[in-house]
Amino acid sequence: MPLTRLFPIGYDLFKALVALVLLLLLLWLRPQTAPPTPSVAVDPSGAVTLTGQAPSRRMVLVAIENEDGPVLSQRVGSDDGGRWMTAVQLEPGRYTVTAALGSAVSETVAFTVPQPAQLAPLVLDPVPSPASNPLVLSGSAEPGEVLQIFVDGQRVPAQPAIVAGPDGRWVFHLEAPPGGHTFTVAYAASPERVSDPLTLELRAPEPARTQTGVAQETGREANPPPVTAAGRPYVVQEGDWLSKLAADFLGDPARYREIREATNARADADASYATIEDDHLIYPGEKIWIPAP
Repeated sequence: MPLTRLFPIGYDLFKALVALVLLLLLLWLRPQTAPPTPSVAVDPSGAVTLTGQAPSRRMVLVAIENEDGPVLSQRVGSDDGGRWMTAVQLEPGRYTVTAALGSAVSETVAFTVPQPAQLAPLVLDPVPSPASNPLVLSGSAEPGEVLQIFVDGQRVPAQPAIVAGPDGRWVFHLEAPPGGHTFTVAYAASPERVSDPLTLELRAPEPARTQTGVAQETGREANPPPVTAAGRPYVVQEGDWLSKLAADFLGDPARYREIREATNARADADASYATIEDDHLIYPGEKIWIPAP
């Protein structure tokens, strides 16, 4: 018997209905994509870091709003592990953020960007140039705030921490290699707040004297550290590299590995020495050990 007699509504319409039912069944059985999971970290400077998890190698739509409406919308890709991250700069205020992957939308996360702290200007007192080691830096800041000193853009570790006194005054003693340097001070809690730079020249140590009082002339170092049977300490200068030091002190640039190995051995017992992990990377101000020739 022809199928058209069994299905008076029409065979084509019957096939379409069956296909629709199968499609709906597949959609119902298909696993639902889990929404991304956003988290927020707010820096005192107003920088906001947004991170979260999503399926790997997918584009996540991140949307930020405040009480007036949408503020920012951007797409961020997740890595192979499903981790995604983006950073934005926002004005002080209250915000919400959501992360979406297609129709799967995360819960709304609320956060606040605080008003920047009202801090006193940072001041570095002038120092006559050239100056001698140890250098004494002083200045003024917001009372009770922790400060950080930078030499040529590199932060100087300070133990104990530098804290401005009740009157805002602070003092810090440090040593730096001879030559020209730029010093700045910043608030630890607000590193974007930096003083005007102080540029000055540091003198090399006075030449050592022999028993007859005649200055010893060494060429490279006006006053080299005492040489022991094993060698001498040395502070890396601008333009130094290991093979150059090996040529100058050991007479053979190929002996640079001896400097690295001797320095690392010293560092194991004395934290004031640098640890050299890469033969091509030494930095001005690092203390290394030059073996005896």
